[in-house]
Amino acid sequence: MRKLQHNAVLARTIRNQVLWTRMGSRLGLPVAWVTSGSPVELVLAAGFIPFYPENHAAICAAREMSQGLAEHAEGRGYSRDLCSYARVDLGSQWTGRTPLGRLVPPDLVLVSNNICGTVQNWFRLTAEHFRVPMFFLDTPFHDGPPTEGDVAYVREQLVAMAPEISRVGWRRITEDRLRRVTERSREALELWAQVLETASGRPAPFTSFDAFVHMAPIVSMRGTRRCVAYYRGLLQELRQRSARGDSAIPDERARVIWDNIAIWPAHKPLKKLFERHRVALVADTYTSAWTVEHLDPKDPFTGLAKAYTDILLNHGVAHRVEVLTRMIRRFGAQGFVLHSNRSCKRYSLGQYGVRQVVTGRTGVPGVVIEADMADPRAVSMEHLEQRLVPFFESLGAGT
Repeated sequence: MRKLQHNAVLARTIRNQVLWTRMGSRLGLPVAWVTSGSPVELVLAAGFIPFYPENHAAICAAREMSQGLAEHAEGRGYSRDLCSYARVDLGSQWTGRTPLGRLVPPDLVLVSNNICGTVQNWFRLTAEHFRVPMFFLDTPFHDGPPTEGDVAYVREQLVAMAPEISRVGWRRITEDRLRRVTERSREALELWAQVLETASGRPAPFTSFDAFVHMAPIVSMRGTRRCVAYYRGLLQELRQRSARGDSAIPDERARVIWDNIAIWPAHKPLKKLFERHRVALVADTYTSAWTVEHLDPKDPFTGLAKAYTDILLNHGVAHRVEVLTRMIRRFGAQGFVLHSNRSCKRYSLGQYGVRQVVTGRTGVPGVVIEADMADPRAVSMEHLEQRLVPFFESLGAGT
């Protein structure tokens, strides 16, 4: 099994992004701390360098720093029931500890509630800590496609927000600047969708364990030229692997789908468990959430309003059923895994019902595993193996 050459490219890309944030700040460029579901195109058009605390918390978890940071937040009175990303990031803000060496403070924070309600209070605390303005985008929750009223409501907020962000930023947000940034975002999102689609091949040249890592640029760099260049290169490598018949899982015996955020404290051992049992994790609802549509450079404000209202977690459980059903059929999966994530209640809501309905529709079995995306105290490899190994064996996969 050949390693992806782009693993090394990704490491350089992330390192360069961190260095650019520091260098840009020294040159006087403003920095915006942004939630993953926020319209980053606005701050990019205003000359900000974006930074994503959620990405940072995931890196802290993967680098085995999350527990100490979470415990610091708990020592200040924040419950363990609170999102672990929030606890980890706030702990980092208050202690200054980070695996990235040093974080550049924000000049503003931008937050949207289309992914969860916790981020609103988390980023409010961040804004208060750094004494900077907070911009909040409210998106209506819905089960079906966004209505015209939903889109108009969100668009009105974006239009009103643009001149206020410009005042804090390095330059004024113009339609032309926003149009160019939006075009780059759209191209990057389309490339990312094509990257994920390569796993539909047999054997899969790429798994969601790879996607969980290689999603970093689409989250933290979309709207930039380097993000587009990165995914052009990754897509080319994956297509070459497919043409050679290279498999991410040697002797692939079963294909499954994943629901929810990655389990960062157990990412490597969990990946090895899947590999040992010849199970390819070919698609997931988490990384595919960044294949959003609707961005329209010809009408950027309306396109942004549609795109950021139509986010996976801004829909109800019925929508999740539809997404999983489509994935199972498109990627030829024999099973699906639902990560009941202690930290993310919104993402984990209704999973036992989802499992029952999806299995009824597709005839494909599912299994629920319990863990956490960032807090190692709520992650047990013993539990994961007890749940997953019998499930793999039922699919005809094993060591």
